[in-house]
Amino acid sequence: MQKKSLTALVRHHLNHAREASSGRSAETVYGGHVHVLRQTLIALRSGKRLGEHDNLAEATVQVLEGRVVLTSGGASWSGWRGDLITMPPGRNSLEAVEDAVILLTVAKLIAPARRPELFALGWPIADGAVDETAAGAENIVLDARTIPHAIRHAAVFGALDAVIPGFALDVIEPHDPQRMLAELQHSQPDTFDVSYIERGPEFWRVRFRRA
Repeated sequence: MQKKSLTALVRHHLNHAREASSGRSAETVYGGHVHVLRQTLIALRSGKRLGEHDNLAEATVQVLEGRVVLTSGGASWSGWRGDLITMPPGRNSLEAVEDAVILLTVAKLIAPARRPELFALGWPIADGAVDETAAGAENIVLDARTIPHAIRHAAVFGALDAVIPGFALDVIEPHDPQRMLAELQHSQPDTFDVSYIERGPEFWRVRFRRA
């Protein structure tokens, strides 16, 4: 059994988000890759947003501090401190109207497939294209070397679009993906925390964690 103070976490991450260049701070408070349920506390500075992503699971947003607006399709919902919003299926985005902290709870759907955890994240289940890291790890690995060059770029960006807040995707490339990183920063500025795990010479492995 574990016990955490959400009050203390709200204070800590809100202070961090206010100082961070990205305007965001997040922490998984329960669950992970091998669990059905995952809860992520996310702090956002006023005006910052979580970019659009596909919600292929059952999910709720509990507003712990401040005010946010959740948008899905042509509809939007405002949430104040103490509100609980059920996220509709499809593409969603969330913006902080003022400095805010939310608790995102996601219960992954169990699909009748060999890799249900990938279904919940919105990635296609295909041999060789996607693989898990070691047992119990938090990240999914996309080996782009196995994807035909003509569709590799689109496949990587499609996988990144499906990453929900608090999750990370490791992409393995046969070369340094500097051009892809520049395009990602241009199209989705400050959406992901990016770090190199491997830097050649045989392959490059880059971790993309959605804040």
